[in-house]
Amino acid sequence: MKKLKFKIMKKILLIVLLIPLLFTTCKKEEDNTSSTSSQFSGSWTGTYSGDDSGVWAATISSTGDVNGNSTNANGDNQTLSGSVTNSGSFSATVGTGTLGSNFVGQFSGNSGSGTWSNSSVGFTGTWEGDKK
Repeated sequence: MKKLKFKIMKKILLIVLLIPLLFTTCKKEEDNTSSTSSQFSGSWTGTYSGDDSGVWAATISSTGDVNGNSTNANGDNQTLSGSVTNSGSFSATVGTGTLGSNFVGQFSGNSGSGTWSNSSVGFTGTWEGDKK
């Protein structure tokens, strides 16, 4: 009878010790995801050039949402919206509908760069930017 009680107590102790470990492991995964997704969060500014040129400013949220505006050399102001992934892959649209321009590229550390195109008018170019 003592052996049976000892085996049961040993199993209960093992379970009690393992439960906190399971919860700690799950929490670490969540923490790693949130710290990675916020590495690009903050205010960013930059320029674009090519068939059209101008400046842009945007805010990246901790979830990777990008919102801001762009002003071209003629003073035309347009909204900028898009997203950036945890690995820094960037995609955004400046303007709306068929007249909008598509920006794609890569963020790394405190800088980013890529290309842009507007198929409705056949314009293309490059962009770059830095975190403030």
